[in-house]
Amino acid sequence: MTAQWKPGADAAAPFFLGGGEVGALYREKDWSAHPLGPPEHWPQSLKTAVSMVLGSQFPLIVLWGPQLYQFYNDGYRLLMGSKHPGGLGQGNRECWPEVWHINEAIYPRIFNGETVNFEEKMYPLAPHGRPEEYFLTLCYSPVRDESGAVGGVFVSVFDVTREVRARQERDRALAEARAERERLYEVFMQAPAIIAVLEGPEHRFTVSNPLYQQLTGNRELLGKPVREALPEIADQGFLELLDTVRSTGKPFIAHDALIRLDRKGTGAVEDLYADFVYQPLKDASGSVFGIMAHAVETTEQVLARRNIEALAAERIAMLGHIADAVLTFDTAGRITFLNDMARALYPGLRVGAPFAAQAFRQERVDGTPLLADELPPARAGRGERVLNEVWNVFTPEGLKLRVQGSAIPVYTEGRSLLGVVLTLRDITQQHRLEQQLELERNRLTQVFMQAPAAIMVARGPSHVIQVVNPGYAQVAGNRPLVGKTIPDAFPDLAGQGLFELYDQVYATKQPFIGNEVPVRVERFGRVDDAYFNFVYQPLLDEAGESFGVMTHAVEVTDMVRARQQAEERNRELMRLTQALEQSNRELDQFAYVASHDLKAPLRGIANLAEWIKEEVGENLTDEAREFIARLHGRVHRMEALIDGILTYSRAGKMNEPGPVDTDALLKEVVELLAPPLEVRVSVQPGVPTLSAERVKLQQVFLNLVGNAIKFTRLHRPDPRIQVTWRDVGEQYAFTVSDNGAGIAPEFHERIWGIFQTLESRDRVEGTGIGLSVVRKIVETRGGRTWVESAPGQGAAFHFTWPKA
Repeated sequence: MTAQWKPGADAAAPFFLGGGEVGALYREKDWSAHPLGPPEHWPQSLKTAVSMVLGSQFPLIVLWGPQLYQFYNDGYRLLMGSKHPGGLGQGNRECWPEVWHINEAIYPRIFNGETVNFEEKMYPLAPHGRPEEYFLTLCYSPVRDESGAVGGVFVSVFDVTREVRARQERDRALAEARAERERLYEVFMQAPAIIAVLEGPEHRFTVSNPLYQQLTGNRELLGKPVREALPEIADQGFLELLDTVRSTGKPFIAHDALIRLDRKGTGAVEDLYADFVYQPLKDASGSVFGIMAHAVETTEQVLARRNIEALAAERIAMLGHIADAVLTFDTAGRITFLNDMARALYPGLRVGAPFAAQAFRQERVDGTPLLADELPPARAGRGERVLNEVWNVFTPEGLKLRVQGSAIPVYTEGRSLLGVVLTLRDITQQHRLEQQLELERNRLTQVFMQAPAAIMVARGPSHVIQVVNPGYAQVAGNRPLVGKTIPDAFPDLAGQGLFELYDQVYATKQPFIGNEVPVRVERFGRVDDAYFNFVYQPLLDEAGESFGVMTHAVEVTDMVRARQQAEERNRELMRLTQALEQSNRELDQFAYVASHDLKAPLRGIANLAEWIKEEVGENLTDEAREFIARLHGRVHRMEALIDGILTYSRAGKMNEPGPVDTDALLKEVVELLAPPLEVRVSVQPGVPTLSAERVKLQQVFLNLVGNAIKFTRLHRPDPRIQVTWRDVGEQYAFTVSDNGAGIAPEFHERIWGIFQTLESRDRVEGTGIGLSVVRKIVETRGGRTWVESAPGQGAAFHFTWPKA
């Protein structure tokens, strides 16, 4: 029903006071055309109800009479949409036909005097021409006329669509979040990694998957702070790491970290190693509410790596004799070792040169070239473990070889890269054989012909050979087999117990497994003593009865012989080591006896010279006195030379080291040397304590400081000697410097040789052994020595000493 307006009409004005925009429409509308007639003829109860509607700020509507004529206010107008202003005075069914199926059951209840309430009820309203879902909270109340009967319906309407949809969206998001959390929890529980979630400043466990439980000894964790759940890690630094991740919001990553855990609940901790990440978990505001610990245990890998490193030194002597080619590289990719097999496989290899720079071409098996940084040693130098890869090598003569090799990085305990080990073998013939075998497999049954082992099937109690694969034919010497019984096919095996084993397996239906069984077999025109790993497997029919025996064998002759040879070489190495130790003891004894026997005639010469001097007395000429003085000097020089040689011979002898207070040792050295007053010796403060043999370290400083004092005094009236040190990683570097005359560069290496001096012995007394003793002591302890100097600029003698 369309509303009509009568411009300028004011007859209705007294009945519709206020009401905003809708009130103005009430006053302007020509109500005389309406079925209810002019407002002055309306029942007082209707006029009162309309007045209440217009005077309210809430969405209200009055529906009057059986036709439910609509009278609403500005608040309700917002719900009307395009139905306004035509809906003013219109019947409710005509205005809202899309929801009449809902309303028609409600209004009779109201006209019977009932009040009906709905909260958040969905109405499919179409205020804009198409139905939309609206959620309304309504109250339907009866409006009584002057007779006391119900003349209309008073409806308060609140549009809560936005609130309901927001709540529905929130509930949906919460449900999705809950489902996502449950899915994530299931992922954590089934993940092949060690995972736990810690929340709050105390890092309480809220998630701990089975692998984490297993790592920590299956103890109760959930709901407990880390400090309480895992008390043994309190002093291992992990709590501080968790606090740091929570405060900074930055993840922490560790590799092969040591963790000490009481996994058995006995109070005894075990050393474990793991790669782990502490990942901060943040809420929508960016605040950290928890930390996810994600770990993978690497204990086995770490221990295996340590065992490999420990065995490396023992195995190095054997590497030159094993069947595989072995090469080692330093961190710069230069070759440091190669055995005879490597030289045979790669003609022209040179120690000290990069592997990639050698004069031969290398390519992948598909024919594409291998670049320098793609070669296995280069990849291993970047930390990758390259295992059993295959590639092609072209010799300088153009011969194409196929090789299989592995390259692994070698680390120190501190995870510093020591170098790379490459092992490889020529599999050219093996590759060709595999190609040939592949062709044969395609012609024979898939079961046997694809097996990379020697397989044979014999049927019946007499063991008639039915099928053999190429591998078996090869190890049998390619003799005719099919159709023959095993004893007929292998007469050379008689008396070795193998035929009886076939009978036993066939009769008992139990397999027999042999490992490295020696077999004397005739093949290719010769008799070989071979070794095999094999299985005699009974073949059973559907009734469980034996119908044959399958042989599955692998020849391990080369492996057994290689191990036997390695064991023999190891025994020989032990015998050589014992002989060397005995030789060192005898040499030490000889040096001691020789020095004693050499000194005896020198003491006699010195005593004789002294007797002559006393006997002749005042009758000695000045020239004779000078000769006797020279004789004494040369005797003393010879004794010093013998002592120096004995010291040099013992310099390399190792004794049990212990902690040495180097600062106290240097003070003692200066006191022993007793430098003259004009000589100033200074020592850098904070000299570290070393693990060393005290006497040997004292010899080093006595020689270096003593030389500096002695030679500087020849050239300067104000000798200045300075001892300094610095930390260079795994070693300490010490320097003894002076302000003397300096040393020309061409003598920097010569002075370390035995019996080498730059000053004449008539000017400076010395044996020329001191610096050679220094170098021998230092280098046998894992350090090195060198000098930096130039004429007129003093000299600085350096040496390094390992921390451990």
